[in-house]
Amino acid sequence: MKKKNVIAGITTVVIIIIIAYLSTRPKILGNMNHSYSEQTTSNSEISFSGEPSDRIKFLFSSNIKHGDLDLVLYDSDGKMVYQLDKARELETFYTLDKADIYTLTAKHSNFIGKYKIKIIKAD
Repeated sequence: MKKKNVIAGITTVVIIIIIAYLSTRPKILGNMNHSYSEQTTSNSEISFSGEPSDRIKFLFSSNIKHGDLDLVLYDSDGKMVYQLDKARELETFYTLDKADIYTLTAKHSNFIGKYKIKIIKAD
C-alpha cells in the first residue's frame, strides 16, 4: 500500500512539472534556415500575428561568404517597423505597437552563405 502511494505521488509531481513546463515555455512564431552555395538573389518571409506590447525575440546567426542579407520586419500595410542589425550572431528584442500580422523578410542579393533566424514570443 505504501509503495502505491509513493508511485502515485511521484507520478503526480512529474505530471505537474510537465504541465508547468508546457504552459510557460516560449512560443516559437517562426524560423528560417537557408544555405546557398551559388550566388542567389531572392526574398524569404515569415509571417506571424502579434498583439500590442508583445515582446518579440529574434535569434539570428549567419555565415555570409558573399553578397548582402537584410532582415526587415513589416506590418500588414507594408510599413517597415524594425530592421535587424547585421551581425554574425544576434539576439535582439522588439516590442510590437499594435495588433497586426507582421512579416519578417530576409532579402538576399548575390548571396552565398547560410543563415538561421528564429522568432520567439518572449515573456
